[in-house]
Amino acid sequence: MKRRLAGTEGDSTFVKVAWGLIILLGGVAVFGPTLSPYDPNIGDFQKLLQGPNGDHWLGTDNLGRDTLSRLIAGTRVAALAGLEATAIAIAVGVPIGITVGFVGGTIDRLVMRVVDAVAAIPALVLAIAIIAAIGSGLGQAMLAVGLAFSASVARLARGLALAERERLYVDGARVVGLSRPNLLGRHILPNIGGPLVVIATTVFAAAIVIEAGLSFLGLGVPIPDASWGSMLTDAQRVHRNHPWQSVPPGIAIFISVLAINVVGDSLLRRRRGESFDHPAGHLEPVIVRKQGEHTEPVREPGRVLTVRSLSVSYPETTAVLDANFHVDQGEVVALVGESGSGKTSVVMAIAGLLTPPADVGAAELSLNTPAGDLSLLDVSRREQYGWRRNIGVVFQEPAASLNPLQTVGRQMTNALKRAGGLSRSEISERTIELLNAVGLPRPQEVARLRPDQISGGMAQRVVIAQALASEPSLLVADEPTTALDVTIQAETIALLKQLGEERGLAVVLVTHDLGVAAQLSDRTLVMYQGRVVETALMADLVASPQHPYTAELLESVPRNVPGVRIEPRIDHLTTLEVPTAGCLYAPRCPHAADVCRQDEPPLREVNGHLTACVRADDLELAGITRNPGVGP
Repeated sequence: MKRRLAGTEGDSTFVKVAWGLIILLGGVAVFGPTLSPYDPNIGDFQKLLQGPNGDHWLGTDNLGRDTLSRLIAGTRVAALAGLEATAIAIAVGVPIGITVGFVGGTIDRLVMRVVDAVAAIPALVLAIAIIAAIGSGLGQAMLAVGLAFSASVARLARGLALAERERLYVDGARVVGLSRPNLLGRHILPNIGGPLVVIATTVFAAAIVIEAGLSFLGLGVPIPDASWGSMLTDAQRVHRNHPWQSVPPGIAIFISVLAINVVGDSLLRRRRGESFDHPAGHLEPVIVRKQGEHTEPVREPGRVLTVRSLSVSYPETTAVLDANFHVDQGEVVALVGESGSGKTSVVMAIAGLLTPPADVGAAELSLNTPAGDLSLLDVSRREQYGWRRNIGVVFQEPAASLNPLQTVGRQMTNALKRAGGLSRSEISERTIELLNAVGLPRPQEVARLRPDQISGGMAQRVVIAQALASEPSLLVADEPTTALDVTIQAETIALLKQLGEERGLAVVLVTHDLGVAAQLSDRTLVMYQGRVVETALMADLVASPQHPYTAELLESVPRNVPGVRIEPRIDHLTTLEVPTAGCLYAPRCPHAADVCRQDEPPLREVNGHLTACVRADDLELAGITRNPGVGP
């Protein structure tokens, strides 16, 4: 038998009562003129200050006006005041907050200093100051209140946008080529709508109280119109002898604000457990050309991607230093190495997704496309979009790479629109064609589903289809099989291999799994501490490594040899000492000599490999030559 947690039943009842009160107040506000038994502004001097009776259920005020009728009219004023102030606060605060949060940088700092200064002033005080400048009246008062609360809304929206822009699906949308307005309106704003609704209830409740306070001071509704605040003003004049006069408006304010806050609190608790705590700091990509490198390289036939002297650094570390490689049409180049070796930083720089505080520099970062050569060095934002249009990216976590609020078909449409020249019907046909090409059964049905309604393997196929939508020249796959089980890994590897061969794609593959690299790649770059330490054809690398680190990576892979038990070697890969001079791998290398600790070795050719080891000519390192068993 199911058991209810202690206290939840009472909480649920309380919330239902609060919702009921809000609906009741809303109905009174809408149908107030019909419900009022008397004109709220016309009094009878023969019936001054009467208590509750049969003719006047809540009595009359000091001018003989029916208290119930004025209370109903005040409900309408409070509702309109709350709606107006909330709408203004959201309309002003949300665009400012999500824009500066997404853009960041100097604009973010300057705008938020102004917002912080405004938020530090109590809303009532700020509203009075604004009213003093623009005049009194309900409309002016609520404009002032809305502007006062827009600062708090902007701060919340900025924080949510800072967190949301780090989601993988946002990076995926940027690679697809969506503009900033589309990213903000179609992706970020819908996904932060929940917290914004919660703060809207808070602003609404506070606006009711402030409107009552302003009307109490004579800065709200004009005399003789009814408002809960003006009713309290009238009650103050006679409160010594007739204390009942302050009870109806006081209870109305208390009940309405309490009900709204209870509903807001329930909405907030529903969202608990969702984390918005993501690293922030991504702005627009800034990749600069290294000084002294201005020569135009000679482009070899079939060359798709050229990377020369690529470096990526962060405030406290250098992730990549002087990386050089190229990728030809139809070729798969794998970047392998343990976590922290700089693989992902390389491909994120290639995709144009690394931004401040990352500092990215290169002598050349160019892409050969059917429309001509492109460069990502010292380019404008429009040119960055042009670069991304020619690159497809498959991220590590397929579910996180898709917008949870949009259907698969909608996200495929976003990806196909960047190709241009397609009608709506052609986009629909192309969507089904791509989903079918990546092996998804019943693509029409899949297109109507959201990411949470499909499996991880299906989500990865959708991501691959999305990456291929604009027919890119280069496909970047960042750990495409890590988040999948073994069976789906094998299917994904086979799919990537098939698509690469059929479409002649140039592919950059990031993986820590040498088995995946062995099945997919033609050439492999082994990275260690941000440096490329060896480059060779994958078959040669596995059979005859020329760098001790490559040999240790191969030896650390579990594999099965019939009749022989081979334990993976991990002892040398568990020491994390980084030297200040010489070879970075020397503290972990079983072959290190004194010469290894003097100068950092450059890449040089040894036995057909490029290797950064001064002892490569002297060493005979073990590879895997028979029954490798390297694979998932």
